[in-house]
Amino acid sequence: MPRTANPGKLQRRLNKEDILEKTAPLFAEGGYAATSMRDLAKACGITPAALYHHFEDKDQLYLEALEYIFRRRIGRMSDALKDLTTFEDKVRRVVEVLVDAIHGDELFLTLLRRELLVRDEKRLEYLATRVFAEPFREIMRVGRDLPPGNYRPSFLATSALALTIGHYTLEPVRRYLMPSDTPQDLRQTIIDHVTDLALHGMRKDPR
Repeated sequence: MPRTANPGKLQRRLNKEDILEKTAPLFAEGGYAATSMRDLAKACGITPAALYHHFEDKDQLYLEALEYIFRRRIGRMSDALKDLTTFEDKVRRVVEVLVDAIHGDELFLTLLRRELLVRDEKRLEYLATRVFAEPFREIMRVGRDLPPGNYRPSFLATSALALTIGHYTLEPVRRYLMPSDTPQDLRQTIIDHVTDLALHGMRKDPR
Protein backbone atom coordinates (compact mmCIF):
# COMPACT_ATOMS: atom_id res chain seq x y z
CA MET A 1 0.00 0.00 0.00
CA PRO A 2 1.22 3.54 -0.68
CA ARG A 3 2.39 5.47 2.33
CA THR A 4 0.13 8.32 3.45
CA ALA A 5 1.40 11.67 4.61
CA ASN A 6 1.64 12.22 8.33
CA PRO A 7 -1.11 14.75 9.17
CA GLY A 8 0.75 15.94 12.24
CA LYS A 9 3.84 16.83 10.23
CA LEU A 10 1.75 18.59 7.58
CA GLN A 11 0.04 20.71 10.19
CA ARG A 12 3.31 21.65 11.88
CA ARG A 13 4.84 22.75 8.56
CA LEU A 14 1.85 24.88 7.52
CA ASN A 15 2.28 28.48 8.67
CA LYS A 16 -0.20 31.36 8.66
CA GLU A 17 0.95 32.67 5.29
CA ASP A 18 0.44 29.23 3.73
CA ILE A 19 -3.10 29.15 5.11
CA LEU A 20 -3.91 32.65 3.86
CA GLU A 21 -2.58 31.74 0.41
CA LYS A 22 -4.78 28.65 0.22
CA THR A 23 -7.96 30.07 1.74
CA ALA A 24 -8.19 33.43 -0.06
CA PRO A 25 -9.30 31.81 -3.37
CA LEU A 26 -12.16 30.03 -1.56
CA PHE A 27 -13.37 33.30 -0.05
CA ALA A 28 -13.13 34.96 -3.46
CA GLU A 29 -15.11 32.19 -5.14
CA GLY A 30 -17.85 31.60 -2.59
CA GLY A 31 -17.85 34.67 -0.39
CA TYR A 32 -17.56 34.85 3.37
CA ALA A 33 -21.00 33.49 4.32
CA ALA A 34 -20.92 30.48 1.98
CA THR A 35 -17.44 29.32 3.02
CA SER A 36 -17.14 27.21 6.16
CA MET A 37 -14.13 26.53 8.34
CA ARG A 38 -14.42 22.90 7.25
CA ASP A 39 -14.11 23.98 3.60
CA LEU A 40 -11.12 26.14 4.45
CA ALA A 41 -9.41 23.41 6.43
CA LYS A 42 -9.93 20.93 3.59
CA ALA A 43 -8.32 23.33 1.11
CA CYS A 44 -5.28 23.51 3.41
CA GLY A 45 -5.12 19.76 3.96
CA ILE A 46 -5.51 20.18 7.71
CA THR A 47 -8.24 19.79 10.32
CA PRO A 48 -10.56 22.60 11.45
CA ALA A 49 -8.91 22.33 14.86
CA ALA A 50 -5.57 23.16 13.27
CA LEU A 51 -7.09 26.30 11.73
CA TYR A 52 -8.27 27.43 15.14
CA HIS A 53 -4.70 27.06 16.37
CA HIS A 54 -3.75 29.96 14.06
CA PHE A 55 -6.99 31.97 13.94
CA GLU A 56 -9.53 32.71 16.64
CA ASP A 57 -12.49 32.36 14.27
CA LYS A 58 -13.55 32.67 10.64
CA ASP A 59 -13.81 36.46 10.96
CA GLN A 60 -10.15 36.75 11.86
CA LEU A 61 -9.09 34.35 9.11
CA TYR A 62 -11.11 36.25 6.51
CA LEU A 63 -9.83 39.66 7.52
CA GLU A 64 -6.23 38.49 7.51
CA ALA A 65 -6.73 36.82 4.13
CA LEU A 66 -8.04 40.10 2.71
CA GLU A 67 -5.13 42.02 4.20
CA TYR A 68 -2.63 39.48 2.91
CA ILE A 69 -3.89 39.60 -0.68
CA PHE A 70 -4.37 43.38 -0.87
CA ARG A 71 -1.22 44.39 0.97
CA ARG A 72 0.87 42.04 -1.16
CA ARG A 73 -0.36 43.84 -4.27
CA ILE A 74 -0.51 47.54 -3.31
CA GLY A 75 1.07 47.76 0.12
CA ARG A 76 4.46 49.06 -1.01
CA MET A 77 3.54 52.23 -2.85
CA SER A 78 6.14 54.24 -0.94
CA ASP A 79 8.90 51.86 -2.07
CA ALA A 80 7.72 52.14 -5.67
CA LEU A 81 7.85 55.94 -5.55
CA LYS A 82 11.22 56.15 -3.82
CA ASP A 83 13.91 58.08 -5.72
CA LEU A 84 11.46 59.41 -8.32
CA THR A 85 11.70 63.18 -8.65
CA THR A 86 9.38 64.39 -11.40
CA PHE A 87 5.63 64.63 -11.01
CA GLU A 88 5.08 62.82 -14.32
CA ASP A 89 7.25 59.85 -13.26
CA LYS A 90 5.44 59.61 -9.93
CA VAL A 91 2.01 59.60 -11.59
CA ARG A 92 3.04 56.89 -14.04
CA ARG A 93 4.50 54.74 -11.26
CA VAL A 94 1.31 55.07 -9.20
CA VAL A 95 -0.74 53.88 -12.18
CA GLU A 96 1.70 51.01 -12.84
CA VAL A 97 1.43 49.79 -9.25
CA LEU A 98 -2.38 49.92 -9.34
CA VAL A 99 -2.60 48.20 -12.73
CA ASP A 100 -0.16 45.49 -11.70
CA ALA A 101 -2.22 44.85 -8.57
CA ILE A 102 -5.10 43.80 -10.81
CA HIS A 103 -3.73 42.67 -14.15
CA GLY A 104 -3.54 38.89 -14.26
CA ASP A 105 -4.73 38.59 -10.65
CA GLU A 106 -8.47 38.01 -10.63
CA LEU A 107 -8.27 37.22 -6.92
CA PHE A 108 -7.54 40.83 -5.96
CA LEU A 109 -10.39 42.26 -8.05
CA THR A 110 -12.92 39.59 -7.03
CA LEU A 111 -12.30 40.10 -3.32
CA LEU A 112 -12.46 43.88 -3.67
CA ARG A 113 -15.74 43.70 -5.62
CA ARG A 114 -17.26 41.46 -2.96
CA GLU A 115 -16.35 43.82 -0.16
CA LEU A 116 -17.68 46.88 -1.98
CA LEU A 117 -20.97 45.10 -2.74
CA VAL A 118 -21.49 43.58 0.71
CA ARG A 119 -20.56 46.86 2.44
CA ASP A 120 -19.80 45.33 5.82
CA GLU A 121 -18.66 48.40 7.78
CA LYS A 122 -16.31 46.46 10.06
CA ARG A 123 -14.48 44.89 7.15
CA LEU A 124 -14.42 48.11 5.11
CA GLU A 125 -12.91 49.98 8.04
CA TYR A 126 -10.34 47.20 8.49
CA LEU A 127 -9.34 47.36 4.83
CA ALA A 128 -9.22 51.15 4.82
CA THR A 129 -7.02 51.44 7.90
CA ARG A 130 -4.86 48.33 7.55
CA VAL A 131 -4.41 48.07 3.79
CA PHE A 132 -5.39 51.09 1.73
CA ALA A 133 -4.33 53.88 4.10
CA GLU A 134 -0.61 53.80 3.25
CA PRO A 135 -0.90 53.71 -0.58
CA PHE A 136 -3.74 56.25 -0.40
CA ARG A 137 -1.52 58.66 1.57
CA GLU A 138 1.29 58.17 -0.94
CA ILE A 139 -1.00 58.97 -3.88
CA MET A 140 -2.26 62.09 -2.07
CA ARG A 141 1.36 63.10 -1.48
CA VAL A 142 1.98 62.93 -5.23
CA GLY A 143 -1.05 65.17 -5.76
CA ARG A 144 0.43 67.80 -3.47
CA ASP A 145 3.04 68.49 -6.15
CA LEU A 146 0.28 70.28 -8.05
CA PRO A 147 -0.36 74.02 -7.56
CA PRO A 148 -2.48 74.70 -4.43
CA GLY A 149 -6.21 74.68 -5.00
CA ASN A 150 -6.15 72.67 -8.24
CA TYR A 151 -7.51 69.43 -6.81
CA ARG A 152 -8.52 67.97 -3.48
CA PRO A 153 -5.79 65.39 -2.70
CA SER A 154 -8.18 62.75 -1.34
CA PHE A 155 -10.40 62.98 -4.43
CA LEU A 156 -7.33 62.80 -6.66
CA ALA A 157 -6.25 59.59 -4.94
CA THR A 158 -9.77 58.19 -5.25
CA SER A 159 -9.84 59.05 -8.96
CA ALA A 160 -6.55 57.20 -9.53
CA LEU A 161 -8.02 54.09 -7.89
CA ALA A 162 -11.38 54.45 -9.64
CA LEU A 163 -9.90 54.92 -13.12
CA THR A 164 -7.66 51.90 -12.81
CA ILE A 165 -10.09 49.54 -11.10
CA GLY A 166 -12.91 50.73 -13.33
CA HIS A 167 -11.12 49.73 -16.52
CA TYR A 168 -10.68 46.16 -15.33
CA THR A 169 -14.19 45.99 -13.91
CA LEU A 170 -15.74 47.07 -17.22
CA GLU A 171 -13.30 45.37 -19.60
CA PRO A 172 -15.47 42.22 -19.98
CA VAL A 173 -18.27 44.48 -21.30
CA ARG A 174 -16.10 46.94 -23.25
CA ARG A 175 -14.54 44.23 -25.40
CA TYR A 176 -18.01 43.26 -26.65
CA LEU A 177 -18.95 46.86 -27.30
CA MET A 178 -15.80 47.53 -29.32
CA PRO A 179 -14.14 44.19 -30.16
CA SER A 180 -12.04 45.81 -32.89
CA ASP A 181 -10.49 48.16 -30.32
CA THR A 182 -9.07 45.51 -27.99
CA PRO A 183 -5.31 46.05 -27.68
CA GLN A 184 -2.76 43.25 -27.77
CA ASP A 185 -1.13 44.58 -24.61
CA LEU A 186 -4.04 45.57 -22.37
CA ARG A 187 -1.83 46.25 -19.36
CA GLN A 188 0.38 48.79 -21.13
CA THR A 189 -2.56 50.40 -22.91
CA ILE A 190 -4.38 51.03 -19.62
CA ILE A 191 -1.20 52.36 -17.99
CA ASP A 192 -0.59 54.77 -20.86
CA HIS A 193 -4.22 55.88 -21.08
CA VAL A 194 -4.80 56.46 -17.37
CA THR A 195 -1.42 58.20 -16.97
CA ASP A 196 -2.10 60.49 -19.91
CA LEU A 197 -5.62 61.26 -18.69
CA ALA A 198 -4.34 61.99 -15.19
CA LEU A 199 -1.59 64.30 -16.44
CA HIS A 200 -3.36 66.12 -19.25
CA GLY A 201 -7.12 65.61 -18.98
CA MET A 202 -9.40 65.48 -22.02
CA ARG A 203 -7.64 68.12 -24.10
CA LYS A 204 -8.84 69.05 -27.59
CA ASP A 205 -5.35 69.01 -29.06
CA PRO A 206 -3.95 65.54 -28.24
CA ARG A 207 -0.21 65.26 -28.68
